[in-house]
Amino acid sequence: MIKELNQEGRARVRALITKCDTGRTGKGTPYLSLTLEDKSGQLDAKFWNLTEEQTRQYATGQVVEASGDIILHRNAVQLRIRHLNVVPGADILDFVREAPAPRQELDDMLQKVLDSMNPGLYLDVTRDLIDSRRQAFLTWPAATRNHHNYVGGLAWHTLSMAKAADALLPLYPYLDRDLLMAGILLHDLGKVEELSAPMLAEYTSEGNLIGHISMTSGWIEEAARRTGHDREEEREQCMLLRHMVLSHHGKQEFGSPVEPMIPEAEMLSLLDDLDARMFMMKQSMDATAPGHFGPRVFALENRMIYRPRSYGQQPVPEDNREKAAESSQAENGGKQA
Repeated sequence: MIKELNQEGRARVRALITKCDTGRTGKGTPYLSLTLEDKSGQLDAKFWNLTEEQTRQYATGQVVEASGDIILHRNAVQLRIRHLNVVPGADILDFVREAPAPRQELDDMLQKVLDSMNPGLYLDVTRDLIDSRRQAFLTWPAATRNHHNYVGGLAWHTLSMAKAADALLPLYPYLDRDLLMAGILLHDLGKVEELSAPMLAEYTSEGNLIGHISMTSGWIEEAARRTGHDREEEREQCMLLRHMVLSHHGKQEFGSPVEPMIPEAEMLSLLDDLDARMFMMKQSMDATAPGHFGPRVFALENRMIYRPRSYGQQPVPEDNREKAAESSQAENGGKQA
């Protein structure tokens, strides 16, 4: 598994090519710069000293068996490929990363959030828009790169934000929970049309020309009319919900047409940024050898992220030890160690 390749040495891995770029050395020799992926993570790889014909043998979407040397290049784990063979007939679904929860569990979590909202415009608009795109919402990635860029990433990112919001709301009782939850559930919904597919996603024409923020803002207004919430006294609620979506990137230079001007919008923007940043930090640590700094992460202000030697070895909280013991016993066929 890719997640286990964090020490220098010989390695062999079967994985999916999710990026395949041809480059040239200073002497003009072609080489391939690859991103390999399996269900456990991603791996940067380089295949040097190739012919033009060899570079044309490989492409994004192929499952390959790669062997070579794991090295630390600029603090990042990298596979220097010696041999690369395409695996015929392999199912790419066996290799793509997925959300930490199965689709049915994500759907149950989503329904629980919807059921917790009070009747009214915020619930009706949100339910209308989610239900019409529910399967895509549960399977699409949240991005093509940087954060939650895997099958189900959009739902996992969104529902993680909803969970974090509920943990924080008791500290800020003046916030409108229904508005905040509606904004969280809808803020990235447009990505189901901005991005092309659940895996190996690219930006669609509409995604490039309009973008998910503007798409979703328009959908909200349409859904308000469709669900009968077009009375004069409800116009402000519709406007506030659109503002949540339009401002969730926080700053205009980050893609938001407007900046947050109500506390619920500020909370949405902060939770969105927090969840994305924590994902990127974890992703950097997963690709870094213990006790080392990872490569600079452009989306994190070009910072290097340190992987503590204790990462992934945190002690189990006392109230969870019994559950952990039961799980271990079950995995061993019910036998005591």
